[in-house]
Amino acid sequence: MPRRIRSLYLLFVVFISSLIVPAALQAAAQATTPCEVKDDAAYTAAIRKNTTEPFFSTDLIDHLPWSSCVPAPDTYLGHIVGAPDVLDHVAEINGYMRLLASRSPRVRVFSMGHSEEGREMILVAIADEATIRNLDHYRNITAKLADPRGLSDAEAQALVQEGKPIYWASGSIHSTETGSPEMLMELAYRLAVEDTPLIDTIRKNCIVLLTPASETDGHDRYVDVHMYRMHHPEANTYPLTWWGHYVSHDNNRDGITLSLALSNNITKRFLEWHATRDTSYSLPRTRCGGMKTPAAFSCSSTR
Repeated sequence: MPRRIRSLYLLFVVFISSLIVPAALQAAAQATTPCEVKDDAAYTAAIRKNTTEPFFSTDLIDHLPWSSCVPAPDTYLGHIVGAPDVLDHVAEINGYMRLLASRSPRVRVFSMGHSEEGREMILVAIADEATIRNLDHYRNITAKLADPRGLSDAEAQALVQEGKPIYWASGSIHSTETGSPEMLMELAYRLAVEDTPLIDTIRKNCIVLLTPASETDGHDRYVDVHMYRMHHPEANTYPLTWWGHYVSHDNNRDGITLSLALSNNITKRFLEWHATRDTSYSLPRTRCGGMKTPAAFSCSSTR
């Protein structure tokens, strides 16, 4: 190799190394350094300011933790979740969930497929680090329990003892249900970073699945209409007469015919994960814990 070419080559290698090595060292340091978690004073103040009365909240959600490793929703969205008069599009919601997964070993994101108009539906899995590393193992356990043919009672009991319940909450099956896609971002963050005994118990004993927006096409269309009205209060805006592709209000009834992409995507993922409990657009308060007895192999909930 001519001396000049060799010199340029070595210079290129040094330059690339100067970029890669510090990044690798930083990533290694983040992997070994425990994350600092404390109260996010600014976010908490914004929550309390925009919650008109204290009795509309509880001590579970009247604050938000701050993590040195994982970004809170406002750092990505530019506003807190639930900020007055602000709604986010599906791409922004999905983008935050993927950011969360890239920064936390307690979160993974799976694609469920796309809508008729090409918007992606996602499935967000949250649990402790060990459970996330073994998601396929726990999914196989629930699959065997969902169809226990061929299992002896002893084998089934052993699977119950080893397995973990899967709780699946999906938001916005109807376009006007705009609260759930927003709050599920904050819930995902809270489940990933908060270090209270309650949240720690949920992570250790449950696998939480979240689909922030089921009706992705209709959700974005409703956000567009809402935001247009906010910015043009004097204009005559068109009514939102249809939401999803060729569907009016009761798109959840499509579970009978499975003619829509959202119905097919949700059904396929349910048959893959066999969620122990799932709920859409209505999100009950859930308590997960004590999963080592067959009678408790579920997430007890109260509406």
